[in-house]
Amino acid sequence: MPTRAKPRFHEPLVAWYQQGHRALPWRETTDPYRLWLAEVMLQQTTVAAVLPYYQRFLAAFPTVHALAATPLPRVLELWQGLGYYRRAHLLHRCAQVVVAEHGGEFPTTEAALLKLPGLGAYTAAVVAACAFNQPTTVIDGNVLRVVARVKALTPPLTPTHKALRAAAAALCTEAPPRLYANAIMELGATVCTPTNPRCVVCPVQTHCRAFAQGNSTAYPSKVAKPPLPYKHGVAYVLRDAGGALYLRQRPATGLLGGLWEVPHTGWENTPVPPLPEAQTEAGSLTHTFTHFKLTLEVRLATVSHIPPPHRFLPSALPPLSSLMRKVLCTAGLPT
Repeated sequence: MPTRAKPRFHEPLVAWYQQGHRALPWRETTDPYRLWLAEVMLQQTTVAAVLPYYQRFLAAFPTVHALAATPLPRVLELWQGLGYYRRAHLLHRCAQVVVAEHGGEFPTTEAALLKLPGLGAYTAAVVAACAFNQPTTVIDGNVLRVVARVKALTPPLTPTHKALRAAAAALCTEAPPRLYANAIMELGATVCTPTNPRCVVCPVQTHCRAFAQGNSTAYPSKVAKPPLPYKHGVAYVLRDAGGALYLRQRPATGLLGGLWEVPHTGWENTPVPPLPEAQTEAGSLTHTFTHFKLTLEVRLATVSHIPPPHRFLPSALPPLSSLMRKVLCTAGLPT
């Protein structure tokens, strides 16, 4: 009796995905705008954190035309708390380019999508595959881990590593692009997890070299990261007799671009307004950025006058970063 050929890698994977997967709103659409919005929000952020922001953004900006026509401060206001604010700037800029240069229609190919502001290789590949069913090689952190284990790739890997990309491309050669992209990302997120992978229920277990070796968690090789440098500073929460706050706006580009903040010293070379001698220590906080950790001492003071461009009541605050919300919370103010 002839031996039955082992199913190709994508066949059990796609069948597993179709039998049941997480019900996420961007999984139920082929609208490139909604898919792109979700992928930008999901960068370096969890699904649980993104879901309420995604719904609020779609309620405020149901189309790319609506997003492009909205002033950036309003976009930043709705982005508050999601972090990595450069994404919000690029999101807004990309929407404007799609409207101005493409008539509000997203390009349908991976190569054309890559030319849009803020779309890297991963986001362009996801939109091309999931919106337009174009064959692409989608590699995020979850897919990297799946491929590294399936092929037992030993060197430390990044999404641009040639061996990884070649292996990932070979696995999806004959797969339906939209289904395969969603399936392999779902596998990495829910089954082939960084620790305690659920190998016994994995649909592609028979294809996995790491499983055959009995050491799935040995892959991918860990890339040693240098410790983050520390910075220290002082944040000044200044209020007038009416309880209004002194806030200033950061430059439009760069770290936390366009957001508002209390004056501070130490970790950035920025001027501060005249400070009263009488100050109260409110406490300290630590905040982690991508490239450094920051410890801020928070001080309270009362000033006689706050000029209108800088005067804000706590009930009507402009867009603030999560760092500044921590500062105000440390000062005992609602945010």
